[in-house]
Amino acid sequence: MRRMLVAGLARGYDRSMMPARKTLWIPSFLLGAATCTALATGAGLLLYDDQGLFRAGLALAGVNLGAIGVGLVGTGERQPDASPHAGGWWLAFLIALMGAAGFAVAWEAMHGFAAAPAAQGVGLALTSALPAYFAAGTWARLTSLEKLVNTGKRRQTTFGTAAGVVLAATLARAFLGRPVWAVTAFLLAMVLASAGARLHVWILDRVPRLFRSASRPERPALRFEEWRTAVPESRTRVVRDGEVTRLLDPAPQGDWREGVASTLHDGRPILFVGAASWFDPADGRAWQVYEADKGVLSLAVEGLDWEDGVVAATPVPEDEGWVVIADAVAASSVCLDSLREAGVQRVWIGGMAGAVPEGLLAEAREAGIGVGRYRSAVAGVPGPPHVAPRADGLWCLEPGGEPPESVVGMVTAPLPCEPAGESAEARLAEPSASEDLPQVSEDAGDEAP
Repeated sequence: MRRMLVAGLARGYDRSMMPARKTLWIPSFLLGAATCTALATGAGLLLYDDQGLFRAGLALAGVNLGAIGVGLVGTGERQPDASPHAGGWWLAFLIALMGAAGFAVAWEAMHGFAAAPAAQGVGLALTSALPAYFAAGTWARLTSLEKLVNTGKRRQTTFGTAAGVVLAATLARAFLGRPVWAVTAFLLAMVLASAGARLHVWILDRVPRLFRSASRPERPALRFEEWRTAVPESRTRVVRDGEVTRLLDPAPQGDWREGVASTLHDGRPILFVGAASWFDPADGRAWQVYEADKGVLSLAVEGLDWEDGVVAATPVPEDEGWVVIADAVAASSVCLDSLREAGVQRVWIGGMAGAVPEGLLAEAREAGIGVGRYRSAVAGVPGPPHVAPRADGLWCLEPGGEPPESVVGMVTAPLPCEPAGESAEARLAEPSASEDLPQVSEDAGDEAP
């Protein structure tokens, strides 16, 4: 029963982001179908040449492939976090299809312009080259969007486009030789392209996009980013040091800070040790942050608009009654004797499972400090794109008594010296070597900025 509950919670998160990720193939499918319809129709108009069908077909194929290549190169090399907005490319593609439809009307009304070379050149540009060029540029933006929102295999845009091309080619072959006006086919391509553009906008509104960023020239790997999502309206701020996330706000589902926040009911001030432990209490209480890495601290102050007064000089509170919340990586700077002398009310240490220094826990138990251990009961989820899923562990050190029996979103886990078989709850809370809490794979995340 507990496993079913955990799996249900894991499937229920981020309901707007995940369907958007799963529908990336649809605009690619519509784009491929519209492009194939337009190019096949243009070929049907122009594939007549006194010098032979073969040479005319080679000319059309060369122009189409060249236009596609130029369109792909014309979008430029794009970073995965660059904005994948493609409104201009979709609009240009629709205008190109409109021009092709207009030329098809004129071509049929003027009986092919008596095969004038100038008319054929214009037709080749309007019905083949321009639609192919703008379709390629639009597809490049779709692949950029897929790189942005998916961290695993990125095949939706390729497979979707290929499926659209195959379907359109099959239909074109089925109608070959039948009295179908060319303008009708171009109008159908416009309808398909319009639907693809509208769905592209729908997806963009539901995935995180990079809003602003900051870095330091002397340390380019250290970077602040702010991601925003339009539907539902939200923002995520992150400080990265290469591939390591040094700060993430707000805490994503499954993060240990969510559990700690649920225990703060008495209005006591908070000292955050390590920027990764910070979250906004949002209740007006006093708080400070101690971060030993000055580069991380500088970007956090700038990006999150912290006031100078919230920066602590030491990892020890100046007054009694404070709650200390430390990230597991920064826990090495925590001195329990100093915290007890300072009158700390409670110490929370959290992070990825197994990251808390064992020496600190042994010191706490030898000093008679109450120790509690918890594990995330919900699978972690991605924050912005390419932020690894979280499924965290949490420790509570209670100098004046016993730690809380339960924490929201967490389950009580046995201490290292306790046998895992003491209770059914302990057996469920302590995964085996081959089985851990549910992790968000790319497939599970897509029910995953």
